[in-house]
Amino acid sequence: MTVDDELIDRMLSGEPSDEEAAAFQQWVKTPANLQRFALRAELHAELRHSLRRRHIQARALEANRVASAIAPAWTPQQDQTPVFRSPKRLLAMATGLVTAACLLVAFLWPHRSVPPAPGDRVTASVVRNVSGVLTKAGQKWDDPQLPAGDYQLQAGLLNLRFGGGVMVYVEAPARFDAVSDRRVMLYSGRLSATVPPEGIGFTVETPEAEVIDFGTEFSIDVEGGASEVHVFDGLVRVNPGTSNQRDASKSVDLHASEAVRITGGAPNPVGISVETNRFIRNFDELRLNYARAIKRLSPVAYYRMPIRDRGLVSEPPTYSGVVLTGEGKRPPHAKGVFAGGSLRVGIDSIGRGGRVDSPPSLSTGQFSLTVFVYLEVHSQNGVVATNFDGERGNFGLSLDENAVLQATIRTSNVPAVVDDVTSPVFGGVVAGSGLVTSSTTGGSVLPQKTWRHIVVTADGRQLQLYEDGKLISSKLCSAVAASEFDTLWFGTDASAKQLWGGRIDELALFDRALNEEEIAALYRTAQEELARSQ
Repeated sequence: MTVDDELIDRMLSGEPSDEEAAAFQQWVKTPANLQRFALRAELHAELRHSLRRRHIQARALEANRVASAIAPAWTPQQDQTPVFRSPKRLLAMATGLVTAACLLVAFLWPHRSVPPAPGDRVTASVVRNVSGVLTKAGQKWDDPQLPAGDYQLQAGLLNLRFGGGVMVYVEAPARFDAVSDRRVMLYSGRLSATVPPEGIGFTVETPEAEVIDFGTEFSIDVEGGASEVHVFDGLVRVNPGTSNQRDASKSVDLHASEAVRITGGAPNPVGISVETNRFIRNFDELRLNYARAIKRLSPVAYYRMPIRDRGLVSEPPTYSGVVLTGEGKRPPHAKGVFAGGSLRVGIDSIGRGGRVDSPPSLSTGQFSLTVFVYLEVHSQNGVVATNFDGERGNFGLSLDENAVLQATIRTSNVPAVVDDVTSPVFGGVVAGSGLVTSSTTGGSVLPQKTWRHIVVTADGRQLQLYEDGKLISSKLCSAVAASEFDTLWFGTDASAKQLWGGRIDELALFDRALNEEEIAALYRTAQEELARSQ
């Protein structure tokens, strides 16, 4: 079958037959055909964002012709042949093919560790410092400009801008050498980078590998004699080995949703599962549809758990609080369910929860709480949120001793009314004069390392617990007792003993009971948001 511009256009529009798609996949394997397709794809997808990128691509395509005899790098999915089906998939492949040509240039150009330049030469600038403690040569470094040299981030988070608009996010503890505005040596810790087209070629070297980026988003974790590279978008090349012992034949090309681990002394990289929740890849809470959906329901307070150095931020700000910290290794922030941050409690972090001393009043007799939770380790009786403190407070969401979610409210000692028939409150535990507590517990153990959307409602008749949009338990109850500005706790309780072991994000409080339709709509919106943000 002859492949002409008309067929290429149909491929780019997602309109070929299966026979045409199969023939095209064979045709494009030839270097000259790859060049032709790449140029055509550029016209369709407007891939050339700048004159600089035009120059890079032209040289890459020329290098592709002279380097056609070079064996392609191993990839984790090299034996899989995708079938062209959608324009989005085609655009991704077009971008990948052109970027692959850029990789050949990088492969042919020698990469060497450049010695640090004079101390006054700036390699990066600090965009944002979140409780960060940065040192250079043993001295605290507070200047917003980073000259070449060896740095240690002892606490907090840093957002750095390198050459070409490359945005780098570093999580303490970490040690790195800002070699130049295009190259970083990461000795230990976690680093994430977002590389625009102007930053193509940005390189991160570790003790076990060299990572060359070609306009993408990726993260690196260096710890315990091993380096992991996780790619979330685009394409990177990983050259295993130390700078003087690299074997080009073992290079790995990683595409979106792929990851490898390189262990010092091991002959080859090992493919692993990409982890979207381990790394902080953005400090900002984006304007997401889920947040808009929550606000349309008129919460009395909404805690998006943004990464902030000033504490636990609320919408409205009146009900903001403080992040509690203690001994630990990592910051009290972690990647959120969508983007930005979440409150991290326990594990190896300094996070010990959050406290709001002036929360909203919850005195209507009805109540709702919506939240995303991410359990990382079993934490017996770990608290998600509560305002209980002795006989004060009126709600709590926590794990029981079996790691099953349990919702509890404090109610007036008045019989519940269901369908105009008076019914006693069963299972109530006397908590104080005229007050009882009612609890309902989920049916299964909360899974670890998985985000779950949890909703608790109490309407004066029933206490209900929802997980991922589905009602999992309920119990008869009467009106929720009034709670006038009782201290609110996230990830811990008033005694600081029942610590949550994971993350808490997007928590909203309501002085009414959300209905089933509202809860289902919230979860659908969350699913759509998750599909876009991973």
